[in-house]
Amino acid sequence: MNGTTRLHGFFAFVTAGSMMVFTGCDAGTGPGEPELASEDAAAIAGLISDVDLLSVGLAALSATSGTRTLTRSAPCPAGGSVSVNGSSESARDDKTLIVSTKWSATQTHAACAFTRTRGEQTLTAVIDGSVTTGGNSSYQLPKTRGEPRTLLSWSSTKVGSTTTKVGDRTNTCAVDVKETYDPATKVFTLTGVVCGRQVNTTRTLGR
Repeated sequence: MNGTTRLHGFFAFVTAGSMMVFTGCDAGTGPGEPELASEDAAAIAGLISDVDLLSVGLAALSATSGTRTLTRSAPCPAGGSVSVNGSSESARDDKTLIVSTKWSATQTHAACAFTRTRGEQTLTAVIDGSVTTGGNSSYQLPKTRGEPRTLLSWSSTKVGSTTTKVGDRTNTCAVDVKETYDPATKVFTLTGVVCGRQVNTTRTLGR
């Protein structure tokens, strides 16, 4: 399965219901719609984070040292697209079988649309904008070929701005968050600011 297919498939998980809990964004400028709901903000933030996890994860899972180009793109569930461009550098310790990776990349959301159900309404959210990501991670390679790798650490930052339209209302949301991983609990934690609100949330993605 190639990177584009995996990225597209992962959107189904993100838009079906993020496990993160976020507060709502700042009020928008359009008429006739309520403020961007907290669940909408959670889905947007989850999308940004999960695109980073998946696109970088494909490079981080490599078992060899080297510099790689991060180039991923995929259609969004309800139209538009998202792309990731950047680079990563990995180093393998042959004694410990640990591969460490650092990266920097830019996500570009081009009319990236997905639908959500709010009460009895089905609404479409359309995202435009760029988010810069960077970080480092480490994986433990298995001693036996074919067994899964173990994620040991993950730390990343995501900074940028998105313009999101839900119905007739448009919101501009600044993103400035840090994500870390606890291998003992297998939990990712995001802290920082999304849409002018403080964020401190955890999620488990089954990795």
